[in-house]
Amino acid sequence: MRNILIISFLIILTINKLYGDDKLTISVASSLYNVSKELVKEWEKTNNKRITIITGSTPLLARQIDRGQKSDIIITANYSWLKWMIDKNLIEESSIKEIAKNSLVFITGINKNIHLDINSIEFKNDLIEQISSSKISIPHPSSVPLGIYSKQALKSLEAWSLVQEKLVFTSSAQSNLKFISQGEVNVGISYLSDALLSSKVKIISYIDNKKFNYDKPTYWAAKINKINRNNDFNFLQWLESQKGQEIFKNYGFETIYLEEND
Repeated sequence: MRNILIISFLIILTINKLYGDDKLTISVASSLYNVSKELVKEWEKTNNKRITIITGSTPLLARQIDRGQKSDIIITANYSWLKWMIDKNLIEESSIKEIAKNSLVFITGINKNIHLDINSIEFKNDLIEQISSSKISIPHPSSVPLGIYSKQALKSLEAWSLVQEKLVFTSSAQSNLKFISQGEVNVGISYLSDALLSSKVKIISYIDNKKFNYDKPTYWAAKINKINRNNDFNFLQWLESQKGQEIFKNYGFETIYLEEND
């Protein structure tokens, strides 16, 4: 009986060592959820650690951590919220890494017969016509990164004032994608990566940020400031690796090395 208890105790100690103190919790922007699962799966193959993923809009994640959420890493969909966290001393500033980029697209439900040519001189008239009996959705531009980028793009297209009364604001990139895929609106703006992965929406026009003026959607990762531990087991560095960047690319993101390789 005593031997059994000793063996059980040793097993518990081993499990705690492997999956307790060495467990990572990462908070990721909702548009990163699918790729994050693949990144974690690949990273765990060569690391005796386990990672738990928490997802949501970037502002929600930042506020959760501010209120005590015990994450080890956060990955945001813009730098503004990272700066907000820096000002609150929530993250280790020296750990910040740029890990991926994205683009914007106009999308519609897969079964909708809607066409939109962003390069046409009739674009604004066509957009108004397409949403005349419906709405256009973006995440809330006061706080959600995709909403902020979308507002910038619509202003650059000289369409913001034309669609304001038709705008529906959603809570995150993923909720926006779902809203559009369910046919609740005729048109919406999404990240390219989300649109490519969804079988329920189709891209009707690409919004090239080299032609239209909006901030390039960029993802930033950083370690959370902690009293007892601030160890990411080189996960952030691995995200910059060839394998990590390859996974981002496979999920429709642009790698941080894109410009260097062009």
